[in-house]
Amino acid sequence: MGPKSKTVANHSPTRTTSDQAEKKIRYPTYWIRYFESGELEVWQTMMYLLGFAEKFTSKNQCRKALKHTWVNIVDFFEAIKTCSRPQFFPNHYQLSRYTIRTRKFFPKKLLSKGSPLWQLFSNIVPKQGRDCD
Repeated sequence: MGPKSKTVANHSPTRTTSDQAEKKIRYPTYWIRYFESGELEVWQTMMYLLGFAEKFTSKNQCRKALKHTWVNIVDFFEAIKTCSRPQFFPNHYQLSRYTIRTRKFFPKKLLSKGSPLWQLFSNIVPKQGRDCD
């Protein structure tokens, strides 16, 4: 589904970009900063918050476990807030459909180099003129 159109005063349609849609979502600054360090302890915390029972002893183990884990980052932060588990998707395609439909895009610019959140980040680009439902 492409960006939603709206009509302005001069009756010409304008598009709502993903940047504009992002502004409607409040991102948890504390958790974003917490995940910035990329230390092993931070990776382990993320794995725990995602619901993994295993104790990971290296970042590499975490990366391997997350290789085929598809979670919307916005939902991940909402799950932390509500002490629940985020929704997992079977593949990138299903995550993309969900993200586009719900407009829950997480801005890449908020991810720091080395953050474990990069492992959850997926490039999701809505196709123009195509409805994902």
